[in-house]
Amino acid sequence: MKRQKKFIVNGEEYIFDGTSVSLMASGEKTSTHKLSYREPNSQRSSNLKTLCLVINNSCNLCCEYCFANKGKYDKADEFMAFETAKKAIDFLINSATEHSKNKITISFFGGEPLLNFKLIKKCVEYIETFEKIKCDYMLTTNGTLLTPEKVKFLQYYNFDIMISLDGNKEFHNFYRKYHSGNGSYNDVVKGIELFTNKNLLNARITINNHNPEIHSYVDDILELGIKRITFAVDYNISAETFYLFMESLKKLMNKYYNDIMYGNYYDITNFSSVITTIALHQRKLTFCNAGISYLTVSADGKYYRCPRFVGKYDFLLEIVEETDKVKEKIEIFKKTLKNNPGERNIECKNCIYTFICGGMCYHHAIMAGKNEFENVPQECYQRQILFEGIIELICKLPTEKRRELLLFYTKLWNTMKGDTPL
Repeated sequence: MKRQKKFIVNGEEYIFDGTSVSLMASGEKTSTHKLSYREPNSQRSSNLKTLCLVINNSCNLCCEYCFANKGKYDKADEFMAFETAKKAIDFLINSATEHSKNKITISFFGGEPLLNFKLIKKCVEYIETFEKIKCDYMLTTNGTLLTPEKVKFLQYYNFDIMISLDGNKEFHNFYRKYHSGNGSYNDVVKGIELFTNKNLLNARITINNHNPEIHSYVDDILELGIKRITFAVDYNISAETFYLFMESLKKLMNKYYNDIMYGNYYDITNFSSVITTIALHQRKLTFCNAGISYLTVSADGKYYRCPRFVGKYDFLLEIVEETDKVKEKIEIFKKTLKNNPGERNIECKNCIYTFICGGMCYHHAIMAGKNEFENVPQECYQRQILFEGIIELICKLPTEKRRELLLFYTKLWNTMKGDTPL
């Protein structure tokens, strides 16, 4: 089917073609653009590349909106044993080797994973014994337990670190509190200040009922030296607050445009992922790679698609010892996904943004009481507003500014690596 939409920006007409994921000025020929999108089945055939290790079910904070039962999941105070982690790592490395690959990713998650820092170090030391394997390390943390020793280690191994930061001090402290009731903002900032390479840091904002006007506090985060920001909406946000967020999102995209025009570059990953997808004419076949090339291992040694499913036994894949069964279930899930979002969901079939969207978040759909491939109207609407806003932003930018922005992204992502040795 034909997926095209016209955009009128500054009196000029542009056409977005959703099938080829290309954007052109009206009158330009599609043939002048390299349509280098992925083949529809390429993502399905990819091997296991990433493991998320939930290394403990405990947290020193007690955030009300936490999807993981304030970090406890289904088994409070469970800590992953090294033998469990080792079995999972071996499975990942064997999978890479079987597919003639030498690159993997390990993500450490919790609870608060820095409560189990000894296991992080032990896992990294073990992985580094595999000379032919290159591993990218990731960490999701609340940032309150960072010390000079931990930061030195994280920087040396070039960890990609996502720090939960819900805006300025007022907004952050409203939900992100210690068990004593005290806010955690000051300690998070102290941890951030320990990094000499702040390009490793990504501030993760949870949009909730207290901080919907994201455009008003992005600068507060940038002033901490952080150049990467990611936002996600709490499932339980009220309809009224969600509307305020949608209005703020539009203002944020306008702010982003103005900042780019003034040469103030930073990466809002929700924006950059759409910008680069269009720039490279790539087609997303799923919203994420959970259950395909990405799996999660719970603290008690069970495989799930992603951390949000941990403890939900209807979505348990298998225990760490049963790797053959895990492989079988991955292949079954790939077949269930079919070839693209439109084959899983009729609403996606006729959507112009199908291939820059990839379909619904399975967990969000299930939590909304739907089939895992059905749309959640709120999330679907949010993505539509985002996609249209970013397409208009691209159209407004002069060619030179588009080029500078993409060069900034490339430089930023490259400088996440290469900290000096210990």
